[in-house]
Formats: sequence, structure tokens, C-alpha cells
Amino acid sequence: MTKDLLWALRWLRRNPLFATAVIAILGLGIGVNTAVFSIVDAVLLRPLPYRDPEQLVKIGWTSSKRPVFSNEAKESLEWRRRADLFETVVPFHRDMSQLTGVGDPDQVITVRTSGALFPMLGVRAQMGRTLVEADDDSSNVVVLSDRTWRRRFRADRNVLGKVITISDEACTIVGVMPPEFQFPQADIEMWRPLRVRPGATNAIQMIARMRPGLALGRIQSAAAIVAKQWEREDPVAKGNLKLEVSEWTETAGRPYELTLLFVLAAVGLVLLIACANVGGLLLSRAVQRQREIAIRASLGAGVWKVMRQLLIESLTLAAFGSAAGILLAHFVLQFLSDQLTALPILIPHLQRVSLNGRVLAFNAVLCIVLAVLCSAAPVVMARKTDLQAVLRSGQGTSGSKRSARLFSLLIAFEAAFAFLLLVGSGLMIRSLVKLQEADHGFHADHVLTLRVPVGTQIEQKPKGKYETKPAQMAHYKEILDRLEQVPGLTAVAFVNNLPLSNANTTTLSEGRDGKTLLVMTRNVSPHYFLAMGIGIVKGRVFTDADGAQAPGVIILNEYMARQTFPDRDPIGQTMPGSTMPLTVVGVVRDAAQMSYDQPAQAEIYRPYQQMLFGAFLSTIVVRTAGDPLKVANAIRKEIWAVDPNQPIVKMATMEEIVSNSIWRPRFSAWIFSVLGGLALLLTSIGVYSIVAYTTSLRMREVGIRVALGATPGRVVGEILRGAMVPLAVGLVVSVGAALLLGQYLTTLLYEISAMDPVAFVAAGGVLLAIGVVASARPAWRAAVADPVRSLRND
Repeated sequence: MTKDLLWALRWLRRNPLFATAVIAILGLGIGVNTAVFSIVDAVLLRPLPYRDPEQLVKIGWTSSKRPVFSNEAKESLEWRRRADLFETVVPFHRDMSQLTGVGDPDQVITVRTSGALFPMLGVRAQMGRTLVEADDDSSNVVVLSDRTWRRRFRADRNVLGKVITISDEACTIVGVMPPEFQFPQADIEMWRPLRVRPGATNAIQMIARMRPGLALGRIQSAAAIVAKQWEREDPVAKGNLKLEVSEWTETAGRPYELTLLFVLAAVGLVLLIACANVGGLLLSRAVQRQREIAIRASLGAGVWKVMRQLLIESLTLAAFGSAAGILLAHFVLQFLSDQLTALPILIPHLQRVSLNGRVLAFNAVLCIVLAVLCSAAPVVMARKTDLQAVLRSGQGTSGSKRSARLFSLLIAFEAAFAFLLLVGSGLMIRSLVKLQEADHGFHADHVLTLRVPVGTQIEQKPKGKYETKPAQMAHYKEILDRLEQVPGLTAVAFVNNLPLSNANTTTLSEGRDGKTLLVMTRNVSPHYFLAMGIGIVKGRVFTDADGAQAPGVIILNEYMARQTFPDRDPIGQTMPGSTMPLTVVGVVRDAAQMSYDQPAQAEIYRPYQQMLFGAFLSTIVVRTAGDPLKVANAIRKEIWAVDPNQPIVKMATMEEIVSNSIWRPRFSAWIFSVLGGLALLLTSIGVYSIVAYTTSLRMREVGIRVALGATPGRVVGEILRGAMVPLAVGLVVSVGAALLLGQYLTTLLYEISAMDPVAFVAAGGVLLAIGVVASARPAWRAAVADPVRSLRND
């Protein structure tokens, strides 16, 4: 074995160009795969950074009486008494609070929870302390996330003990958590105590640690029994109650998991193309070394020894390629991490991405697998070679038909893998173009948005001067009046939650069949539709006369109007199922709601003077005559003139918001396009190399054909046919896999079929064109070569 390794190293030293080409191709494929696997491992595969994370579960419930249902305080206390099932049960609630006294006023995402959370998870603060159970009866302490500590406090190590104001409460900073702690989502900035007492109405969530030795199935069975008991106790509120106990996970969600897995599969295809390229290069070397292999075999070397030598040579090349891949992975990983960090979502545990032991183990396995795959073709050819024929001929070209078949097989493999990537890229690009060109009901140009929240998500109101709804409405009215005086603004409006903001307000409504429905509801000011560019279909918009004391009015989108009043004009009708009389005064166009790529659903609009809900999400929308960002400072000045402690959050143009809302198709189209281009490059190199080499093996045959009168065109056609037939076969064989890939990409596609013929035909056409271009030069060189010289050299 040692002698074989030394021989392989000497052989590589004598062939530096060949070794460099193979190592570069393998390094490219291994490096990209290692970098992407490192991200997938950190985000999806690696265990959560908690003590015994497999014992953690979440508890939730659903009821037919309440379509969206979370645990309430009473049920939380009951679960905490179930010591037969759980070691610890911890309630928590995600909140959006106002932060003042540290730079500009801001809105921060906090978690209110019990101090029992941190010892249950087995985590400690990197500075100071965590919350403790003694804090549960108070609310004047706060623990910071590492990200907030660095962003807001500039990593000040003297931050402990400082007092900040959170939603009108003075809170003392007692700790800073380590970077890997992101419970329960990656965007959490602070943790505060949550007091849970009987009679509390705030909906909360729960995480629990199972007792050792208990299976999850047993706890789920116990939860079903508890659900029946609670349903009997309160059949009105808890009809068809289902208690759900499931494993605790912290991911960005199923769509984002699929996106990362698609990327990993795509770079895997690039690696297979690289492997086919290297296999072709090694096969060409094996053909040239047939005489050497035959002599070694005739001197007593068995077939296994020859195969072992070829395998060790491949393993040596793969090892060097793996080392180069690790170096490349360092830079690719840094680039990809920057790209993922810049996305409009926070991907959980991205800070854990590194070239650690798990990633290096993956790299080592990849190295061994590639060595086997790359040496497969040379080993097969060596095993099938007629050694006596090689020695009799005195040349290393025996078995050219067999080697030609192997070369053709490699071309087919490369074409098939590249076709999959190109089809995916084509589907993504066409879907993105459709998405960007679609009319989604509003005009995003020249629109600036900024959130001006009041209150918190839990309390829905602050404790100070904006405690009542009328006070909040008056506050926004004053802001709107001042902004209308800013030069360059053509429309100024208020909306309680902006479209495409991943926030939604719903109210109960009655459908045509009498069933109760949850309908998306936006509270808006009179100029909202003008500011957003949403067209009026019939009726009127709201006016200042639609105040708190005026009759209740409502505007429907087209979808809601068709669903509620299918057989009559909705204008002037009273909305069915409302708790108060609401008269329909207008119908507006359907506009994008929670997602830019989903069809419109039922939606109603209410004047904010008559109803204001979810003020912690309130947004100002302005339409400008010029560049929206040029009026940003003037807008801030006017808002802070009304209240210097008013947070101004996420100031962005509507075009930015639209772009961010389609980050998944944009990111997918970008990554598939990059990998598709890389696949095309590798395929063209592979086809060129194989055709050039196989043509050199056929120079004697070409010389005879030319000597017998064959024209250059006929010779070129024959060589091109030898390259294009396996390429076309590879395309045909991969069509089925491409159709399956399209089905998996359906969630990323917009108004594009997974079997879109344009994407399939374009991908096939591009590959065929690449094959012709890559094959043309070696074919033409062979066709115009001097046949006498070719025969003499032979």
C-alpha cells in the first residue's frame, strides 16, 4: 500500500498539468459542497444548543370554536402541575415592545418568560446572569441577546446594571446571552419576566421537558385524555379540542428548509458533473497507460494490484482536491453567510456555521466517495482490457471501442446532470419574471413606508398618554396632519398593518353558508388607497366625516364583495354577521396581502377613527413626487415633533418591501443560475476534453477516411455525431428526473408549470449548442490534418 502511494505521488509529480487540472476541478466541486453542507448542518442537522434537546417538546392546541388557538394562562398553570409527564413546563410569549433611552426610540422583539426556562435548557449567560424564577414576580429586569448587545450597545462590557425603558417601564440589564442562544426564534432581542396567574387572558406558548424514560407517544396519549376532559368542562369554548405535544424545533420554517435542501442537491449535481469530468481525464490517462498496465500484469501483478494502484491514484488526487476544497470552502462559506445574513429573514443558528469536525468528516467521506466514483471508469477498462492484444500491438490503444463507450457514458452523465440544473434555473428565472411583471393591485413606485408603533403586542396599549383608543387615534391624526405639510408628499395615510409585512389582523365575519370566517382587516385613513395606488372599483373611499361618532362604514375588496354579495350590488348593503351595523360604501381592487405570490383572499377595510386594532404594528404610508428616500429626514423630524419618544421602525420604500417579500424566488433563481452556469462551464470543458482525446485516438482512422476521399465536412459530421448522440441520450434519460424536480420546485414557482416546455426546450437547446461548440474545434482539426502525417505517425 505504501509503495502504491509513493508511486502515485511520483506519477503526479511527473504529470503536473494533469494533476493540477484534476485537483482544480475536484477542489471546485468539493469546496462548494462543503460550504453548503456546513450551512445545512448548522441550520437543519446539528442538535439544538440545549441540554438533552431531544427531551424538549412544545405544547399547543386547536379547537373548532377558535381556528387559531394558543394556550392561555389557566391551562398553562394546569400543565405545570403535571409532574407525572414533565420535569418542567415553561410558558413564554413573544412581544413587540418600545425601547427608549438608548439612541433613537425603537421597537424591539422580546420574549416574556419564566426564569425556569434557562436552567431547563441548560444555558448560561455570557455576561451577567439569566432570568431566575425569583424574577417571575417582577418586570424590572431584562436579558439582552448577543446581537442586540453588539448592535444597540456596541458590545459595551459595562452594560450590566444600566437602566433602559421598555414600554414605559424602567428595566435593569442583568445579563447578555451567548450568540448561539436564539430562543425561540432568531429575531429575539431581549428576554423579560412573564407573570402567569389564574384569570390572565394573554395567549401564551409553552415549552416542556419530558420526564426521563417517557416516550413522546405516551405523553400524546395523555394529552388526548386531557383534551376530552377540558372539552367536557367547557364545551362552548373548547369544542373538538385537540392538544398537540410535539418535538421542539427551531427552524426558519418548512419552505426555507426546502430551499436549503434544494441548494444542497443542486451543488451535489455540480459535484457529479465535476466527478464525470475527472473520470474522463483519468480514463484518458488509463487508455494511454494500457501498455504499462499490460507489462505490469505480464510480470506478475494481478488484476487486483492494478486496480488498487488506479484506486490509490484517484484517492491521492481526491485528497489533494479535498484540501483545495477546504480552502475554497472557507471563502465560499463567508460569501454565502453574508448573502444569507442580508436576506430579509433571520435564519436560525446561522452564527454556528463553521468548518468544524462534522463538516471536515463530511469532507473526508466525500473525498473517499469521489475517489471511488472517479476511478470507476479506468478500473472497469483495465479489468476488461485484452492484455495480449495490447502487447502484440505494441501500443496503448487497444480496446478503443470499449473506452469509447465509457467516454460516451461520461458525456451522457454530464449532460443529464447539467440538464437538471438548467431546467431548475429556467423554471426559477421564468417564475421570477412572471412574479415581477404581475399586477398585484397597487403601485409600489414612489411610496415610502415607516412603522410608528404604539403599545406592545401583549398589552395592546402603553400605560401612559396613549392608553385609550381615542388617544391613539388622535396621536396618528396629529402625525398625518403634520406630514401633509411636508413638501414633496402627494398623499399621506395610515394603516394598522402594511401589506406584505408578515402581519395580519382578522375579524369575524359570516360567509354565504352561514359559517363564521376570519377575514383579513386593515384599519386605514382616508388617503390610504391613493397613497398605495389601489384602484376604486365602485362607491367611495373613507373621508374625515367617517369619525368615531359617525355610522359604521366598511370597504370590501373585490373578492370579498363577490363572496358576500354574489347576486347584488354591495354598495349600501349591511355586512352580515357584524356585531354592529356596518354599511358597505366602496369596493376596491384586490391587492397583495400576506404574500406577493398568493392569490387574493377576502379582505375588508375600516376607518381607523372607528376601529383601531394592533397599534403595535401601525404604519405610515406616503406617496412622493420624487425619490421617496429624500424626504425621510423631514418625515422623522415631523413625527418626533409630535412625540420625541415615538419609535420609527423599518423605514423602507414599498419597492424594497415587494422585493423582500419575494426573497425566496429571487434567491433560488440566483443560486440556480450560478450553479447552472457552473454546470455549463464544466460540461463544455468535459465534452471538449473527451472529444479532443477520443479524436486523437481516431487519427489513423480519420487519415484513412481522408485518403480514401472523405471530405472534411463528412469527417466533422462523424466526430460530432459521436459526441452529440450520447449527449442527446443523456438529455432524454434525464427528462423524467427533471419532471420530478419540477414537482418539488412547485412551491417556489409562480404561474409557471413544473413541466414548462420553454424551460425544458431552452435547457436542452443550450446543452446541445454547448456540445456542438465544444466538439467543433477538435473535430475540425482532425478533419483538416494531413492524412499522410497521421498514418506515418501511427
